[in-house]
Amino acid sequence: MSYFSGHVDPDDYDEGYAEGSPRKSRLKINLAIFFVVLAALSSTYAANISLNGGARKEFGQGIFQIKACDQWVGIGLQSAAQPNNAYVGTIKLYGFDPRLCVGRIFKIKLFATGSTTPLNLYLGPGATSGTDTHTTLTLMDTSTPLASSGYQSSINPTRSAYENWAYDAVTIVDKWGRNVGYDDGYTYIDYKYETGQYWIVLTYPRALVTDVTSVTIESAKYN
Repeated sequence: MSYFSGHVDPDDYDEGYAEGSPRKSRLKINLAIFFVVLAALSSTYAANISLNGGARKEFGQGIFQIKACDQWVGIGLQSAAQPNNAYVGTIKLYGFDPRLCVGRIFKIKLFATGSTTPLNLYLGPGATSGTDTHTTLTLMDTSTPLASSGYQSSINPTRSAYENWAYDAVTIVDKWGRNVGYDDGYTYIDYKYETGQYWIVLTYPRALVTDVTSVTIESAKYN
C-alpha cells in the first residue's frame, strides 16, 4: 500500500455532466454505436427495484461526460451477491479510455433523492487499522502514458500492447489518500478484455439499492 505522490487541488475538480444515473485492456469503441447507447441510456432506472431469490441485478446505468478527458463514459451499478444483495456491490465503467485521462483521479458518489450528502458506499481500510466508512469511490489513472510505458504485446501474447497497459492503468485510492492498488480486501478492480469495462467490486457494501437514485463522477489532476 502506498500514498500517491503530489497534490490534488480541490478546486480543480470538475463534475461530470450526467445524462442519467447506474483491471486489464479494453477494445476500441465504435463512436457511432456508443452515441446510440448514449441516447438509449439517457434515463434513470435505479429507483424502486425488487430484489428476490438472491440474484445479482444490474439496476442503474447512465452516461457521463468527463470534460477534463474529453470523453463520455457509462456507469453501471450491480447489486452484491448474497447475503448483501440488497446493497450496491459492483460499480462498472463502460467506454472509459485511460489513454485520455492519464494523470487524473476520479470520484464516484451515490445519492438518494433530494439529498446533497452522498450515501455510505462501502467499508474500507481505516486510518491506522480496522475499517472506516467510505462515501466515495476514488480511482487513479496511471501517470505513465502508453507510449512511454514500456508495455509490449509479449507481456501477454494474446493481447495487444494497449490491452496489457490498460489492464494495469487504473487503481483505487482510499479516503486517506493511499493508493491501495487493485485489491486490498475491501475493494477489487478488474478489467474485462472482451468488453473494455472496468469493474470495481465492494467487499463490504453499504449503499442500499433502493436508496440510490443518482450518481455523480468528478475528476481532478494530480501531480
